[in-house]
Amino acid sequence: MIHTILSFLLLINWLVVPEPTGIKQVGKGMHPSVSTDPTGIAHIVYGHSEVLYYTTSGTGEQFEPSVRVDSLPGLHLGASRGPQIAATNQSVVITALDKAGNVWAYTLIRATGQWQKRVRVNDIADIAKEGFVALVATPDNSYTAVWLDLRGDKQNKLVGSHSTDGGRTWSANKVLYQSPDGTICECCQVSAVSQGKHVALMFRNFLNGSRDMYLLTSVDGGYTFGKAEKMGEGTWKLRACPMDGGGLYMSPDGGIGTVWRRADKLYTARPGQPEIELATGKNAKIVTTRTGNYVVFQQAGELWVSTPNQPQPTAIGPGAYAKLTRLANDRILCLWDQDGIVQAKII
Repeated sequence: MIHTILSFLLLINWLVVPEPTGIKQVGKGMHPSVSTDPTGIAHIVYGHSEVLYYTTSGTGEQFEPSVRVDSLPGLHLGASRGPQIAATNQSVVITALDKAGNVWAYTLIRATGQWQKRVRVNDIADIAKEGFVALVATPDNSYTAVWLDLRGDKQNKLVGSHSTDGGRTWSANKVLYQSPDGTICECCQVSAVSQGKHVALMFRNFLNGSRDMYLLTSVDGGYTFGKAEKMGEGTWKLRACPMDGGGLYMSPDGGIGTVWRRADKLYTARPGQPEIELATGKNAKIVTTRTGNYVVFQQAGELWVSTPNQPQPTAIGPGAYAKLTRLANDRILCLWDQDGIVQAKII
């Protein structure tokens, strides 16, 4: 009788055990950022308290032990603020902001495996108070950093700097865009992507009372940018900042895909084309492949994913502030934070 009961309980236990989710724990921390180098290695940075941590993965399923890069007093984390990362064959660069308003850059020389002492990117101290920075690399070991900056008139504008030596030194800062109405949106993350010498930036503007997404593109590796182009056909009249900068991706052929929020709806769009409504949600990120878009977003404390094979969004699980990158063979790595732990999953 006892044997029969035990067998029954074991059977019930087997029946209710869920299938493996494929979710991996990367480390204790929050707001991961990820970038894939030209060889297909994913480079990841995240923060915990005032400490920056770095790790890598070739498969997206196994991760090297995280390395402590530095402790940055007043490290800005939270509400999509956090360190950013980009990589070339020669170097890896991390940018991070302190709460005083300074952008700091860290360089890993890949030939030696040594991190260099941090350097300040902004040439006017304490000017990036909002805590948002984006970073992108080009194959010649150059990097472009862009951030929200208060210089001159104490109004937020898009300012950038360029490094031609793997992030060890940075050029004089340059205003890339300033709203004719005074300020761009104050609390939305800027996005930056590249393929070869083609660089694209996306930011939320503030024009005529509307907070819509705009795109800047460069064909010379981030030295110069063209005119800002509005994304989508509609507009969002809003007197407050939505704290949602959307997502941006550039495919190997140079095609640009975007995803962003207007009110409670998410839209995807390509430059010069009408937007396509995707779902209700926020804080979306995108990767575009030969077969279509992968999009991850938040809704009611859960992360949801839409893929070319499954356009109808499906739930991943609890989490926030996801980031995406494309690995070899169009495998998509998603990272996010949940309850102070950085999680990862191939989607």
